[in-house]
Amino acid sequence: MVFNNRIKEVQKIVYDGFKVVLNSIAEFLGYPDVPGMPIFPLDPKAREELTGQDLLPRHITTIPPFQEQRPETLTEALFGTFPYTMPVEKHFYQHKAEGYYNFYVENYRNMYFLPDWLSGYIQIHFNITVDHSNLELCRDVFFYVVLLYGAIVSLRTMLFWMLAINPYTYPWVFAVDFVDWIYDSLAGILPCFVGIDLVPTFLAMLIGKVADSANHLVFTMPFLPSEGNKVKMLIDGELKDVVQFHY
Repeated sequence: MVFNNRIKEVQKIVYDGFKVVLNSIAEFLGYPDVPGMPIFPLDPKAREELTGQDLLPRHITTIPPFQEQRPETLTEALFGTFPYTMPVEKHFYQHKAEGYYNFYVENYRNMYFLPDWLSGYIQIHFNITVDHSNLELCRDVFFYVVLLYGAIVSLRTMLFWMLAINPYTYPWVFAVDFVDWIYDSLAGILPCFVGIDLVPTFLAMLIGKVADSANHLVFTMPFLPSEGNKVKMLIDGELKDVVQFHY
């Protein structure tokens, strides 16, 4: 009985002590005059800016073997077509008041543009305005280089399971030289889980994300990205959110 009373006294002391500490912290932060954080802003314009981006559709891309096959040669018909980029489609139009070079793109939540300073630098110093096919070629080359590196990473990962092959002999050593420096850099960040190294999985996901991001990049030459107007347009009988670039 005495022991139980002693426990209750200790409980009350601990409770009172925590109550004093927590009350002092709450009063320091403004309690009880704290209405809390509103879920949505009261201003309709600010509310639309906050939630509008999440309501936009996503730009969906696919990779082989899920890409639409468009074979043009016998080799492609037998082994499948080579991977290709799926950029955001630009729709050009002419208008008497706005000029002959205007375009719009459907507004996607995962679409992005170059920074204004970089887009302006490219237009001024490289004279890339209306015809920016060279930039699109660079984007395609970047896409294929990332895919090639992803194939090398996959080869290096498979060599871990092929014990009969010494990866430090030719020609396998090239894959080791290209990939192992990243493995060594990430080994101290990503720990092993139940004996499984997570670095190859993380690296494959990162390469796939980088390659996919090339499809969502939109070039706005001869306009700056900040000059786009987010409007709604009736397209094929359906009201859609678009980003319009015009003079």
